[in-house]
Amino acid sequence: MNLPLRMMLGKIPMFQHCTEDEIEQIAALLILKEARKKEIVFNEGDPCEVIYFIHQGRVKIYKTSEDGREQIVNLLGKGDMFPHVGWYGGSAYPATAEILEEGELYFMYVQQFTHLLEHQPKLTLKLLQELDTKIRGLQSRLSHVLSKDMTEKIVSVLQSLANEEGKLDMELTHQDIANMVGTTRETASRILNQLKKEGKVQIDHKFIKVKLREE
Repeated sequence: MNLPLRMMLGKIPMFQHCTEDEIEQIAALLILKEARKKEIVFNEGDPCEVIYFIHQGRVKIYKTSEDGREQIVNLLGKGDMFPHVGWYGGSAYPATAEILEEGELYFMYVQQFTHLLEHQPKLTLKLLQELDTKIRGLQSRLSHVLSKDMTEKIVSVLQSLANEEGKLDMELTHQDIANMVGTTRETASRILNQLKKEGKVQIDHKFIKVKLREE
């Protein structure tokens, strides 16, 4: 089996405890696809026919409000799968997926994957456990964000995106941050500039490459 592919599957929580045979069956369904920056992988409301796994790069998941504003639901990176819902009964994609940083995706067709799950009950249970964890995490994040003022919301988002060294290893504009917390770009810029003055973040040019400093 392709070693990088095996390593990628092994890092996905729902596949971490799979047997070699199960991994082989999953890998046999995967197809490699180049991911170009700003490419739309799928649109909200499209029939959910394909599941994606990120091998390299980043993907932005967002919904569009009635007035046309973008609301970022999640930012995904290497090893993440998407979508997490909408696989069954001819459902639609619940949000739009856009390539944030170019890289590579693996994908498989929903029909083939569900056929595999019908014959692999243990794998199905692992999938349900992983989806439950993801949904709980999103609910917790939403509740956490709603309970804060705008400055706290932005700090919370930056902390959730930062790596172990406290840095964002991705390029985000002020508009991206605004779209994640439900505010305007002007408000996000004002708060980020204030955080910069207070020494809580470092901002490199027009992109945010943040290091959250200790209080």
